[in-house]
Amino acid sequence: MAGPLEGKHIVLGVTGSIAAYKSAFLVRLLIKGGAEVQVVMTPAAKEFITPLTMSTLTRKPVVSEFFSGRDGTWNSHVDLGCWADAMLIAPCTASTLGKMACGVADNMLATTYFSMKAPVFIAPAMDLDMYLHPVTQRNIETLRGIGNIIIEPASGELASQLVGKGRMEEPENIVRVLEEFFSQNQDLSKKKVLITAGPTHEQIDPVRFIGNHSTGKMGFALAEECAARGAEVTLIAGPVQLKTVNPSIRRIDVTSAHEMYQAAMEHFPQSDAAILCAAVADFTPAETSPSKIKRKGEITLTLKPTEDIAASLGAIKRPDQRMVGFALETDDEFSNARGKLERKNLDFIVLNSLRDKGAGFGYDTNKVTLIDAEGSTSLPLQSKRDVAKAIVSKLAGLLFCLLFLLMPVSAAAQEIKASLTVNTSKIQGTDKDVFHSLESELNSFLSSQTWTDYRFKENERIICSFNLNVNTYNPQTGAMECDLTVQSSRPVYNSSYMTTVFSFHDPDVNFSYTEQDRMEYSPGNVSSNLTAVFAFYCLLITGLDFDTMSLNGGTEILREAESLAAGSQSLGTGWRSFDSNKSRCDIISDYMNGTLAPFRQLQYDYHRKGLDDMAANADRGRATITESLELLAKAREAKSTSVLTQLFTEIKKDELLNIYSKGMDKEKEKVSDLLTEINPSLMTEFDAIKNMH
Repeated sequence: MAGPLEGKHIVLGVTGSIAAYKSAFLVRLLIKGGAEVQVVMTPAAKEFITPLTMSTLTRKPVVSEFFSGRDGTWNSHVDLGCWADAMLIAPCTASTLGKMACGVADNMLATTYFSMKAPVFIAPAMDLDMYLHPVTQRNIETLRGIGNIIIEPASGELASQLVGKGRMEEPENIVRVLEEFFSQNQDLSKKKVLITAGPTHEQIDPVRFIGNHSTGKMGFALAEECAARGAEVTLIAGPVQLKTVNPSIRRIDVTSAHEMYQAAMEHFPQSDAAILCAAVADFTPAETSPSKIKRKGEITLTLKPTEDIAASLGAIKRPDQRMVGFALETDDEFSNARGKLERKNLDFIVLNSLRDKGAGFGYDTNKVTLIDAEGSTSLPLQSKRDVAKAIVSKLAGLLFCLLFLLMPVSAAAQEIKASLTVNTSKIQGTDKDVFHSLESELNSFLSSQTWTDYRFKENERIICSFNLNVNTYNPQTGAMECDLTVQSSRPVYNSSYMTTVFSFHDPDVNFSYTEQDRMEYSPGNVSSNLTAVFAFYCLLITGLDFDTMSLNGGTEILREAESLAAGSQSLGTGWRSFDSNKSRCDIISDYMNGTLAPFRQLQYDYHRKGLDDMAANADRGRATITESLELLAKAREAKSTSVLTQLFTEIKKDELLNIYSKGMDKEKEKVSDLLTEINPSLMTEFDAIKNMH
């Protein structure tokens, strides 16, 4: 069985320390473990051990200078940075530590370090006083803080004959650290994890902000741990001075709470789990001054709440997703943390307490308690790296359990809960068995076909109804000319209310059907217009539903619908617009058109932010809906020929009348005028909003 170092590429950096003689033993142990080693030496290191010794052991020329002394060949530090699976600097002197911490790249080893894309391990070696000097300690913490792994020196007799900490760790122990790193559990392989980290800065004016003391160290440790265990990590980082090490971490830098909220809402739907570690500001200035506020006595700063990222993600969390939150409390720690766990739909929460010395903001250590619905587990004060291991292990266990929870779920728990009726009142003197067969086959298709990989609780599914009216029928060929009415509604979070998301009358559904026909659909393989039409509407409805739950969350599903529409042009009527702007083909092409981005934003703002807020706070929800409706005007201005804006006002007419029945007069007038302008045919209904009490 291959060991953890088998086939690994290791760059070994050697600096000018008496401990350099141990590097030869390091090389032997690494190669014995199956690794391929490339040695890079500083000029001073060659005074302690010869390049000949190292090249003999590695069977590779030692790299020490930027150019070969014989033929001028350039030694590429960039290539070494890409080749390596890890870089180990052992021994690492105080001088080299300082250069690495301060960005001084004046030798081949330093430039290789600054080009390194792989994890870097550093084994310091120096005399006692040098090691304990505040500058050295600061440099070590700087390097540790940006993701380097420090292999602490041992205590013992030093070259100066003093006794204390500063001896380079023994080669066997150093190799063991590398082996442990490469043998880490890959229990998050193929999982996508979203992590927020660091503080947010809320701008007061161009030079001042509201912030907090978070350094991001805990969040970055979690990102590195998840990546080391095989996860594809999206790290949304506030303004911090840290760097990531693992190349599988995708970093998104933000500044404000709103920017972090937008990034989290965009990327969470594609994630298997989220760890919300960031110290997000709870309040932001209601207004930001465009110029520096001068000192002219007292000022009053009005603050407004920021978006609650954890609550917003918890509201759209699917049954197959897991969420971890953090709570930093000063009073009633456990009760406050448990309340947050329930309110924000978290799977477990990590409680920090500012009362614990060495824990919280700024430290490299942390002391936390993991709390879930079953109880709590308190961890001792330890490094944030070890805390991250404990948190990620608990998360990995929850994700593993999901495999068994989801396996027995039947197709009945798919996104859509559909029903269909076939109306044949216009067909006389014909055997109705073929229509019963058609209705049965369509209902079977709609209930068994799955459109996404996600599963939903019964009360989370989107309700769809299809009413197919048969206008003409040819018994000899099975040809039918029909019209179809499609309507879908989704549940509003935390209420029993259903809101209509899509309602459309399709006048051109023509196809041929016999009792022997069976409906089947797979992407890129559609054989009949009957299958194409119903697959299209199911994909469209599912994509629209995902857009209401997450900003642009239905993109992939809607692209499949768009592709289906493009490939179905020859199958029957209704795919090309001709004289109608209400063809099914135009609906998807308009919706996916970048110029109508305001309409897609409306879908999310109106449903998820607006209607969901209505359940808890009607005034706040109505204010959000009013703001979102302004996007209708932007969408109409962007593409006046699109049916989408008018269709939205038709679908939402009764709902809007109900929402604004208790609104402010000024708000009613604003909404009434906007809706009337967009859809003059409903002027009477929308004008009535102004006079409602």
